[in-house]
Amino acid sequence: MKKSTFLFFGLLLIVSSTLVLAEANSTQLASVQQLVGSEKCFLPNNYDIWSCDWAPDGKTMVFAGKINGQDSTKIKIWQCSLEPASTPEMLTNTESLFDYAPRWSPDGAKVVMSRRAYGKDKLGASIWTKEVASGTGKQLTDGPVDQDPFWSPKGDQIVFSRIPNPYKGSLVITDLKGEQSVLAGKDGELLQSPWWGSNGLIYFTKFNPEPKNVSVSGQNYQVMQFGKGSIWAINPEKREQIPVVSDEYDNRLPALAPDGTRLAFVSNRQSSKDGHGKYDRGSLYIKNLKNNEISFVTNKVGLNGGSLSWSPDGKRLAFFTFRSIRPAIWVIKIP
Repeated sequence: MKKSTFLFFGLLLIVSSTLVLAEANSTQLASVQQLVGSEKCFLPNNYDIWSCDWAPDGKTMVFAGKINGQDSTKIKIWQCSLEPASTPEMLTNTESLFDYAPRWSPDGAKVVMSRRAYGKDKLGASIWTKEVASGTGKQLTDGPVDQDPFWSPKGDQIVFSRIPNPYKGSLVITDLKGEQSVLAGKDGELLQSPWWGSNGLIYFTKFNPEPKNVSVSGQNYQVMQFGKGSIWAINPEKREQIPVVSDEYDNRLPALAPDGTRLAFVSNRQSSKDGHGKYDRGSLYIKNLKNNEISFVTNKVGLNGGSLSWSPDGKRLAFFTFRSIRPAIWVIKIP
């Protein structure tokens, strides 16, 4: 595997777009309604951005990005004021690490992130926290590849995805002292993008990679295909897994609204006919968890890349896209 491909494994997991038809469950699409909102690019200047998160007060944003033209190893965590608007400032700047997937703590005092070392024989990623006021950092895990951290509603624990190889991933919970326990994940499963909701459930994307035989120039090879993603929820105490959006489509990147009634996610149930080629193959949807109705929001959304982010008031959603040719975050208002 090329180094550049592995380097972006935590950011842009390139998976097969092959659809595997499956029997829909009871949470199948109830109806689809167009939500008329407005959307615009977040920081449409010279930044390449993969993921972001609002501060709990809604006045500040953190994001993982770099200046356009810089090497990918320069990806750091930045913060900028939204009210009033300000020029982004670096929150992290360790030369030997690049940082991504930032999430604010519920009290707004810390940011959790995944940090990846680069260089020869340095391919691991770990979970760190950083005090926003003092700048003090603390490493909580040491890999092998730990990514997509998300705070518990109380801010005393963090759930993340641990990926020992590209075809297997588990959900792990750590406290702020670094004490860890495996929540879910077994052979044949790749669990990603956990979101610890205000209702106490942890939502996540599940893949079931399978081997596939291919023939190239008369030679037979076995490769792994990821197939479609499905969205599940788990109770961290009872450890019961519940299908939430599991049907014939490729569904990923769940994000529960602050009020706990709506689940945003990215899916290929409506094809994107424009956007930037293979990257923007998804569309944004919202599922009403009270009546199971699924509503279409907008298309040209990245199936791979940074996860979604809700504003604290639940009126805006941020999503990852290549609409601007370069990686960017766009924000849409939800009426």
